[in-house]
Amino acid sequence: MSQATTLILLPQTTYQNPGNGAPYTVVGNAQPAAAYYLGNRDLQTVNLSLTNMTGNIVIQATLSNPATLDSQWFDVYELDANANSSGDNSNAQTYTNITGNFVYMRAKIVDFQAGGVNFVKLSY
Repeated sequence: MSQATTLILLPQTTYQNPGNGAPYTVVGNAQPAAAYYLGNRDLQTVNLSLTNMTGNIVIQATLSNPATLDSQWFDVYELDANANSSGDNSNAQTYTNITGNFVYMRAKIVDFQAGGVNFVKLSY
């Protein structure tokens, strides 16, 4: 089956210095995952596009409908996008397949310190 649904987990987001230069967290909107519409479907593809970014991209999922508490979310994927790390992903144009019977998914930027996210998209 071809992938027919594409949703934005995190739209274009650019680092905004909060005044003290401290890193911060950005949380994207929750979007229905494959199991929300398709019942027993468990394969989702996440596409990421980053530009000169320093921080971590975390993809989270939940089995709750709706997830009203932050504690109902759990991490299913993380990309270290720090330009000074051994695996420089600061300009990543990549994707990953995530398997799981999830109801909703979302993206977070953790320790956001520089650069930007062009997009994080979910397809199934």
